[in-house]
Amino acid sequence: MQNQFTEFLIDRNGNVSRNLSESVRRVQDCSSGFRRSWPQRQNDACATSQDAFEHLDYIQNELLRRRDAKSKEPDWGNSPLRSALGASVGSIVTSISSIDEKWFAALPEGHGAFPPNCNSADLSLGVALNKLKHRSTSVLNFSLPPDGLHLVYVFATSGMGQPNSISQIDIDQFCEACRVAASYA
Repeated sequence: MQNQFTEFLIDRNGNVSRNLSESVRRVQDCSSGFRRSWPQRQNDACATSQDAFEHLDYIQNELLRRRDAKSKEPDWGNSPLRSALGASVGSIVTSISSIDEKWFAALPEGHGAFPPNCNSADLSLGVALNKLKHRSTSVLNFSLPPDGLHLVYVFATSGMGQPNSISQIDIDQFCEACRVAASYA
């Protein structure tokens, strides 16, 4: 029975768990299920969303933990993991004012958007993982554009000298970038 309770986190050789790839797959599956359920079966969509966020939390914790460990290595500057964390997975607006936050929080479910007159920048996987980690659980939204995308909007509170922000995460791009990063983790 030794290590049976922790094997789901780290395999017997101390490598990243097989569950990282599985969690990425589950987020993608949850996204597909969410898109099919919304808005006709909102209870199903909300349950699916909760499942997805459990996996997103695992993914961000694991990838950030591996990033932190590998960033201490001498070859971090040329690391494939470092490059993978730089992949674009959406957009971000920083320096969100309290007025912008109230505007964003008042948007109806399914109508996630950036505040008007705010300029967005590319959002890397590494930054997205941090924003997911520091997200406000009460100020989230999404949009499902007609082209089949699933965009999640995350409000992250300021901390460590960083301003409040809103991130728009394209779930398909996020999952693909996580797959690549996981292969180097």
